[in-house]
Amino acid sequence: MRRIRPISSTILATLSAALALLPLLGRKPLTDWDEAIYAEVSREMLAHSWLIPSWNYQLWLEKPPLMLWITAAFFHLFGITEFWARSASALSGIVVIGILHLWLARTRDTLTAWLSTLLLLTTFGFLHACHTGEMDVLLALGCTIAIIGLAEVDANHRSGWLLFWTGFAIAAMTKGAASVTLPMTAIVLAALQRWRLDKLRAPFSIGVAIFLAIVLPWHLAMFHLYGGDFLHEYLGFHVLARATRQIEGHTTAWWFYLKVLLVSAPPFALIYPAAITNAVRSKPEATSLRAIAVFALTTLTFFTLVQTRLPQYIVPIYPALTVLTAIYLADKLRPLLAKPRRTKLKLAVATVAISIAAVLVTTPSRKALHSASSTGIPTSDSKDSTALLRDLLNHPQPNEGPLLVWHPGRVMSMPTDVFYARRLIEQVQLIPIAPEPSDRYTFNPQPTDEVITAQPRLILLDRALVTQIPMAFTYTPIESRGAMEVGTIARAK
Repeated sequence: MRRIRPISSTILATLSAALALLPLLGRKPLTDWDEAIYAEVSREMLAHSWLIPSWNYQLWLEKPPLMLWITAAFFHLFGITEFWARSASALSGIVVIGILHLWLARTRDTLTAWLSTLLLLTTFGFLHACHTGEMDVLLALGCTIAIIGLAEVDANHRSGWLLFWTGFAIAAMTKGAASVTLPMTAIVLAALQRWRLDKLRAPFSIGVAIFLAIVLPWHLAMFHLYGGDFLHEYLGFHVLARATRQIEGHTTAWWFYLKVLLVSAPPFALIYPAAITNAVRSKPEATSLRAIAVFALTTLTFFTLVQTRLPQYIVPIYPALTVLTAIYLADKLRPLLAKPRRTKLKLAVATVAISIAAVLVTTPSRKALHSASSTGIPTSDSKDSTALLRDLLNHPQPNEGPLLVWHPGRVMSMPTDVFYARRLIEQVQLIPIAPEPSDRYTFNPQPTDEVITAQPRLILLDRALVTQIPMAFTYTPIESRGAMEVGTIARAK
């Protein structure tokens, strides 16, 4: 009976998480950056290659492929929609909640387990990440499995190494260098706890073998095929550059993540310091808590030192902080549960009132934190573009070639255009402009003489640009929506 109760409680918690995270998952178009990029890479896997990722039909080696494979599988089975583009994140969040609930129900009690579920489902930073088609929640799932394994190892259960290395492999195949906090945590914990070499027995070696079997094949294949080009794209700009300088308009202070935690988990973020202190000072029989505290502190420190800081980078820290806070609050609540009903009611009302007030106070900062303007990159009117491109797919195509895109200005984000077009996109500038460094996501125009010939081509452009089309071209509108228009363009005869 004792084994059934944690499982039943976990099933109920998992269903609660599914009800909170899955409805309305596909209600909005994809945002005009990472989630649109990842969705398009996953879509192109269906027609191009499951081994070699591509974006806009060009080689794309910025991230490992685990999340992309999962999304591509969903696209193949259920269709290419916003829901399935985001489902891997939402399902990863549900699994994280279920794993934490089961582990705490078995090692602590159901009160602590339900507190962890409630806390994580009211952590806005975690919820936001679960509703976007990005890689951070799957990364958090791998980290959660790994730190539970590390906690078990610290409690002298050496089979925890299998969990640690499996979770590490999931994290490494999801977001590469971001998983480095896991071995860093293991090293710091081993030094603090003065582990002996007898902890590195058979399960450790088996775990390493599992890790290598999962991680090495794809990385070796990419290095074999592309050599230095793979290392440059995989580790160059998107790892080393982000670590050493602030790029893409992400200018933040060193305390940025303290602000992120405060506005993403009100009001319980105020309890985090006490919960971490409680774990560090825990009694010897509860030393497994220190593994989780060390991971939280190591992750926070590491990403603070990384110069390019974004709120989603610390998503893996939320499950760890949730565990520590749930244990801390459960210890504080047990004596209060013996109090008279009126006292408990007053405490519940006060907690709800404080929580509502904290949520309302932090709402403006939270919205600004996750707004599109925070990227520092101008975005197209994705709502109008999306509607037009969807309509285009439902009608006979006047031209099967690449879709031309012309936006005003010199720098404009275009990942959503690429995803919703379902075809190769070529950016053009019909009015000559001064040269500017190219970027495939924002400004990479093709030579007009090469892409526009006497054969009509489809073009997506801002309606304000129609009157600026040079006389050398013939333009025929097809359909417009809001600020955007689709038509055909050809070189005048």
